[in-house]
Amino acid sequence: MYTSVKAHNEPILKIINHKKGVLSLSFGSIRLGTSEGVTLFNIHSEELKGLNTMSYTSNTQTELLVAGDKDATGSRIFKVDTVNHCISGSFHYPHTVVMMETNLKYIILGRSDGFIDIMDPKTHNILKTFKGHSSGISDISVKDNNLLTSGFSVKKEQFIPDTFVNSFDLKSLTTLPPIPFPAGAAKVFHHPTMPNVILISSSAGHMNFLDVKNPTRLNIYQAEISTYITAFDMATSGSFLAFVDGSHKLSLWSSKSNEPNSGFALFNSPLTYPTPVSEVIPAENHIVSPESPLSLVKVPPFHTPLLSAFPSDLVFKVGALPRQIDPEIQRSSEVVNGVVVARYNREKFGPRNLANKYTSISSLTKNGTVIPRFLSEKDDDSEIDDYENAQNKIKEEAIANEIFSLKSTNNDVPNAYKQLSILYSKFGVDDFDFDIYNKTKYSGLEINSGNSFLNPILQLYRFIAPIFNHALLSLSEDVTMEPNLLVELGYLYDMMNKSNGKHCAASNFQIIFSQLEKAKQLGLTKDTSMSRDDFKQRRLIQTFNRFLLDRLALDECKLYGTEQPNRLNDICGVLTETNIFSNFCSLTHKRVAMYHSIDINTLPSLLTIPTTVTILNYMEASINKHAQQSITCENCAQIHPVNASLTINKLSHVVVLNIDLTNHQMNEIRYLTGWLVPNFYYALSPLGTPVLRTNTIGGTATDMKRYELIGYTAQITNRDNESHLVTYSKIRKNANDSGTWYLFNDFLSMEVTEEEVLQVAHWWKKPVVVVYKEVGIYDEFNPNIYMENLNKDILYRDQFVSGDRENKLIDYTLLSKDEEIKPGTLVALDAEFVELSPAEYEFNSDGSKTLVRPAKLSLARISVVRGEGKREGECFIDDYIATDEPVHDYKTAYSGITHGDLDPKVSNKSLVHLQVAYRRIWLLLNMGCVFIGHWLSSDFRMINIYIPPTQVRDTGKLFYLKKERRKLGLKFLAHHVLKKDVQMSNHNSIEDAVSSLLLYKEYLKLKESGQFDSVLSKIYLEGQFSNFKIPTEITLRKG
Repeated sequence: MYTSVKAHNEPILKIINHKKGVLSLSFGSIRLGTSEGVTLFNIHSEELKGLNTMSYTSNTQTELLVAGDKDATGSRIFKVDTVNHCISGSFHYPHTVVMMETNLKYIILGRSDGFIDIMDPKTHNILKTFKGHSSGISDISVKDNNLLTSGFSVKKEQFIPDTFVNSFDLKSLTTLPPIPFPAGAAKVFHHPTMPNVILISSSAGHMNFLDVKNPTRLNIYQAEISTYITAFDMATSGSFLAFVDGSHKLSLWSSKSNEPNSGFALFNSPLTYPTPVSEVIPAENHIVSPESPLSLVKVPPFHTPLLSAFPSDLVFKVGALPRQIDPEIQRSSEVVNGVVVARYNREKFGPRNLANKYTSISSLTKNGTVIPRFLSEKDDDSEIDDYENAQNKIKEEAIANEIFSLKSTNNDVPNAYKQLSILYSKFGVDDFDFDIYNKTKYSGLEINSGNSFLNPILQLYRFIAPIFNHALLSLSEDVTMEPNLLVELGYLYDMMNKSNGKHCAASNFQIIFSQLEKAKQLGLTKDTSMSRDDFKQRRLIQTFNRFLLDRLALDECKLYGTEQPNRLNDICGVLTETNIFSNFCSLTHKRVAMYHSIDINTLPSLLTIPTTVTILNYMEASINKHAQQSITCENCAQIHPVNASLTINKLSHVVVLNIDLTNHQMNEIRYLTGWLVPNFYYALSPLGTPVLRTNTIGGTATDMKRYELIGYTAQITNRDNESHLVTYSKIRKNANDSGTWYLFNDFLSMEVTEEEVLQVAHWWKKPVVVVYKEVGIYDEFNPNIYMENLNKDILYRDQFVSGDRENKLIDYTLLSKDEEIKPGTLVALDAEFVELSPAEYEFNSDGSKTLVRPAKLSLARISVVRGEGKREGECFIDDYIATDEPVHDYKTAYSGITHGDLDPKVSNKSLVHLQVAYRRIWLLLNMGCVFIGHWLSSDFRMINIYIPPTQVRDTGKLFYLKKERRKLGLKFLAHHVLKKDVQMSNHNSIEDAVSSLLLYKEYLKLKESGQFDSVLSKIYLEGQFSNFKIPTEITLRKG
């Protein structure tokens, strides 16, 4: 940057060159300053109001014409003397002028009504009036005797750029044939150095360079912008053009790629630089702290190129970093004669000693990941023709087929098993098309919340009927104080069941889970959804599995006040007996314990024929283990062998197996045909030891039961050794159904064959947690099990984090038990949130940015208002949600939340735990209430709840025209529909909920009278004129 100076206190409307510097115009002043930033004059006057444009009257640059809004200027055009720095006069002109240009023979005046007047600069007479555009002018360009204009027309109550450019001959003052431009012309230029070439641009960045004498000579360009162009200009040399888009990104294009430093002007003059001041370099010339800017280090003046200024011939491309060594290779390595020797997995890594074909990173990204379109892009399909729409549908079907592909041509991981990622548009996660990944009625789980590696285990137990029923039964209890994973699991499974295939997020479960101290100690609260060490990842997910089952048992005891978790023990409890004894002394020790999963970490005996080994052999070895080891005996203090045994004599109804094997052992089971059996029989031998067989067990065996595979999680590892987990679940529609297998890969859900499920020979798949269930027991899912004895007390009482109502600001009246809540009862809801961490962006070399991770938000306040009855419009829930996490931004202007409101130590608000606020909304949902609000999807996402569409009345969607593609805000609608102003200071969720309720009531009235469609169209039309702002937000220019 050469110089920067503040020229006006108002927006600058136009800049033109002057022989002494730069002339600039604002609404009420004219300034001339030198290129160094020195002001030569700045004219202010009571007469100068509502100005829009200016132009010279001759090439001497001594006189300037200034014009603007006719009401503000008194229907006058002012003459400015640039020599004496004053207003030299004015003359009458009865129209509002929005643009003014000159060819030094005529003054061209662009009027607000779309007409163009040609004026004599000496006599001020209008020589000719041309009809330019029906609804306004967007740009004017004049060169010699040719005038070009672009403008707007009103179509379907919208301002649409005209698909042509008007052309006029100023020599004969006649109209020439218009120049077509189908994209809609927003800007038009004459090329400075090429007489017959013009540039036409649309607001979307479509540009045409056209030879008007030979229209076949046409060059077309498209700017890569995400919004629209707001400013556009071309250098006087014709070598450069620059434009700014709506995201304030400046782009510079050059016509000469090999001469990037060619001049911007035809005749350059040397710049004047300030005299350098010699600065004394201090003795301690160094950075004080890591946060200190580098400019603190003083550098002496230099007159030769710096060493860091490498010439282009010394810059070379280098190879990529080598791939990290697979941890599996390192673990299986052996030292032979001082040389480390490791096995090479040809299936996983491909043939060795082959040169890899060069592939750019961008092509790897495009070819390796199937990327569907954003929802906002699909909404644009309403504006395209039937052919293009049909082509888009064909592409979407092809993408869907590729997403659900279970085969790979190059022995790589198939697409259906690959790690999924969420791409974010400027509209955030809500714009991502989750539905394309799920063609079933069973919900997947999002991965944009922390600890998403828990998803596969949560999905696994979701379709195990006894665990599902056990979790949902806990919801009948009033649990609102201590964190309870059993209840949170119930809320999650209830949401997944109600959503009927819509994607869900386990965010509330993960919030409560991350608060548990034991989970932190086990390292389970770190997000390791993608790991490069597959063995450690398997160990971690098995640790979580054990912890989850143990925690569910503990929470059951707390919930029902029992000493033992009787329900969970009955479902998957395994009574384990451990015996330690010695034949050399009297040492004996016996311990009986209840576990809820079995670790498969013992190999079967070598007597078994390798080709007939199945998971049953591993199970038998793991539930009847014997070991002997010499230790220092605690009984006799002598070193001698001690025998230890672990025995499980009875399997539970649900058998949960943790496949705790090394990578080498895992690779061995790949070559065992039928290792994972679909079902097996269990019985006790005459000696009391379990016998497991794939066929009916005969002889003297007793207590025979049949078990079937109902689900398991598998680890998927790609060739870069990046691992994640998926889940297989066998789902029955009813007790008589044989069941259908489904694959769940986070938010991807699809039906698969049993052959696909039982196949564990792939190099990229390893079973991690396997579940079998006894046939004929606990087959029924009961999603309404909690309704019979549902505790609703929390709706009728306060339960703050601490204290009572004293010294608290209470803005609500609790429900009384006399107020009947029945299916269909109307309630209005609004939620506010705070930002825990900012959004993360990736900035590209071209200056564009991509949203990598949206801001992390936290629920801060929920307000619910009565929607009917004697107390209609009165708030009965106003919960502030306590948080112990540091808040990055309270979003006070949008949330009304300020520092300290969510801190239990200092807050005077009605502060509650998340469990309290959530249960109240969940109870209203299950009591059949209908929720009214404005754009409620974001509120429901923050609350982490699914409300069926039949129980939602969203005023944002009711007052929405899809063809307009513009969502109306609550503040704007309240002003135009209710004739009241809301959110005048900070947001208030109670006020917003009441406004939504009133909007819904008004909607019903308008629908009943048949006026709704016309009223909504009028609202959109008024919004276009006011830029969808209410009058208090609009900066008015008054004359």
